[in-house]
Amino acid sequence: MSGGELTMRLGLSKILDPYDLTARLLPGLLVLLPAILCIALLYGAKSPMAVALGSVLATCGGPHLLSSFVRTWGQRAQDRLFREWGGQPTTLLLRHRHSYLPPVTKERYRELAASRLGIALPTIGEEEEDPAKADQAYIAAADALRPLTNDRRTFPFVFKELVAYGFNRNAHGSRWVGLAVAVATALTALAHAGVLRMQPQFWSAVDLDPAHIVLLVVAVGFACLWCFHFTAQTVQQAGFSYAKRLWEALERVPKKPARSRAARAPAAAD
Repeated sequence: MSGGELTMRLGLSKILDPYDLTARLLPGLLVLLPAILCIALLYGAKSPMAVALGSVLATCGGPHLLSSFVRTWGQRAQDRLFREWGGQPTTLLLRHRHSYLPPVTKERYRELAASRLGIALPTIGEEEEDPAKADQAYIAAADALRPLTNDRRTFPFVFKELVAYGFNRNAHGSRWVGLAVAVATALTALAHAGVLRMQPQFWSAVDLDPAHIVLLVVAVGFACLWCFHFTAQTVQQAGFSYAKRLWEALERVPKKPARSRAARAPAAAD
């Protein structure tokens, strides 16, 4: 059964939107995949109860619960990363004292933010004088711009980068749980094969069958994935990619309508 067929069978596309499916549910499924594979290969055919329990969890709130856990872990990791980086990626890109973007590009975004959002971004001198106040202006501009890019057809690349950032952030936040599941899967496979024992002699050399070999390879592979791929650097790179797309969207956001003279002037009858 392919992933698409499984999604259709569970009706996940009707329960969760594309962002929830990719950025929240998928990292959770990656966390559980070694355990699911372990049950399927070692106990699935012999334990109808385990199969029935999995079906009930999958169709009675399991995806929502898993997505909620992953979202919480990801947000906690995000708060920590923002403190370590010194701000959000959208803020870091616009700071004059950082070189993530060319000065000409920053000046262009400064002009667009004023005309499209009605928010004046600080100059170099203003940022040097009060960096905290400057950051507040950058945050306000990003907060004002995000709702204007919610149309996925008009801003498809913004949404794609948002999903990619959410996936990497949530996977990074879930990495310790994923690593624990991978280690538990490897130990379970070794114990089931008779390599590990609960009494002396604790270790014995036995020939592993294909199912145990597959489980060990998957467990080691996922352990490496959680340790060496879903790192803070991966999240930061995805965050910068999203931030660049978000600020680029200023070019396509309609200009903020100017107030007419009649609206600015006090009424004659006042």
